[in-house]
Amino acid sequence: MWSYITSAWHKIVEMLHYPAGWFLGLFLFVAEAISGGWLMIYLVVVATTIDLGCGIAVSIKQKNFARSELARLTVEKVLVYGAALLVFLCIDKAISSETNFDFNLTSDLVGVVITMTESWSFLASLLILFPKNPFLRFFQKALIGEIARKLQCEESEVEAILKESRKKKDAKKQPRAKNGQFVKKK
Repeated sequence: MWSYITSAWHKIVEMLHYPAGWFLGLFLFVAEAISGGWLMIYLVVVATTIDLGCGIAVSIKQKNFARSELARLTVEKVLVYGAALLVFLCIDKAISSETNFDFNLTSDLVGVVITMTESWSFLASLLILFPKNPFLRFFQKALIGEIARKLQCEESEVEAILKESRKKKDAKKQPRAKNGQFVKKK
C-alpha cells in the first residue's frame, strides 16, 4: 500500500513541475466542482481502466506480457484508491452534517490526485505506443521520467529514443535532391 502512496506522491511532484500537470489538475478540480460529488469516483474508475488497457498494450508491444501480475497490481490499486476515497468521503459527510454545508473538498482533492496520477500514467503509455502523435508530443518532455519507469530504463535512453523518432519524422518532411534540384516526395 505504501508503494502506491509514495508512487502517487512522486508522480504528483513530477507533474507539478510542468504547466501541463497544473492544467490537468485544475481542469479536473473545476470539473468536479461543477458536477457534484460522484464525478470524481467515475473519473477514478475510468482513468484506472484506461491505464490498465494502455498498460496491457505496452506490455504486448514490449513482448513481456504478464497477466497475473498486471491484474494483481490493478486490483491492489483499485482497493487503495477506493479506500482513500471512501475515508475522505466519510470525512466530508461528517463535516457536512455538522455544518449543514455541502462539503466535498477533501474527497475532491483526493480524487483529483488519484485521477491525475492515473492520467499521467496512461498518457505515458500512450506516448510509448504512439510516439509521433502531436497531442502526446506536447507532454513528451514532462513524461520522460514516467516512460523511463514504465520501460525500466534510464531517462537519457528515453530522451535519445524520442529524439531519434523526431529526427526520422523531420527527415521524412525534407525534400530530396535530384540532379542538384530539390523535389518533393511522391
